[in-house]
Amino acid sequence: MDGIVKNSFKLLSAQKTIYQFSRSLVILERRNPVQLQKKNSKQKPVLKGRHFVYDVVENLDIKKKENIDVILTSFIEGLGHKGEIVSVKPSFAYDHLLLPQLAVYASPENIENMKNNLYVARDEEKPSSIYSLKTMKYLQNMVLGVCMNKDEPWTIEKWHIRVALRKMNIHVLNDDCIEIPKKPISGPNLTLEGKSFISYVTINKKERAAIQCRVHHWSTKLADRLPYQEFFYLDSPDPIFPEEKELLESLRANKKAKA
Repeated sequence: MDGIVKNSFKLLSAQKTIYQFSRSLVILERRNPVQLQKKNSKQKPVLKGRHFVYDVVENLDIKKKENIDVILTSFIEGLGHKGEIVSVKPSFAYDHLLLPQLAVYASPENIENMKNNLYVARDEEKPSSIYSLKTMKYLQNMVLGVCMNKDEPWTIEKWHIRVALRKMNIHVLNDDCIEIPKKPISGPNLTLEGKSFISYVTINKKERAAIQCRVHHWSTKLADRLPYQEFFYLDSPDPIFPEEKELLESLRANKKAKA
């Protein structure tokens, strides 16, 4: 038993203390000021307990750090174009912009280089806005349900796509930026139920996003309504036009890769 105790003490003594240093700064102020020493006096002021009571003036560890300015060296979705000066949090700038070499500090030298068009992209390389590519990806990853009347004759037009997008909280102000297939799609025709076709939406007159549209027949009479199909957007697309099959499958593949 004594041997076990001695061995345990040896194990404990072999461990080394790890010291981890951190830079911090706390500014304090005495609550009760100390009297100054009189001139030519050898008696120093006596510090009592009340003189060791401090108030915190500023603690830099908990103080919110100010944003820093950086110059983007490439386009960043949702942030800005190449050559723009943006203000971001220091941690975000260091981890996501400076380390991946997507931005540089907005120093006087770098600002001068920016004025000399070193970091400025050409207009044809710039997206139409900082959110245009993100909007384009969002549209391409969705399956748009286009509800058509089950009882009255119809032919799909641009405004049908605009209304379907509005139901998805996507507001298109002008039908001119919507493209539908040149071949007409008319009904009611239950053979088209659940089948898909491609429509295009142009963003800011520049980016063009392809959207998978799925036909669904709807009736105002409860007895004539078709049964609701859950998770229809997970099914493989069944194209109305065979020439769109490859594009529909590529859109679905991109959506699965993102998931």
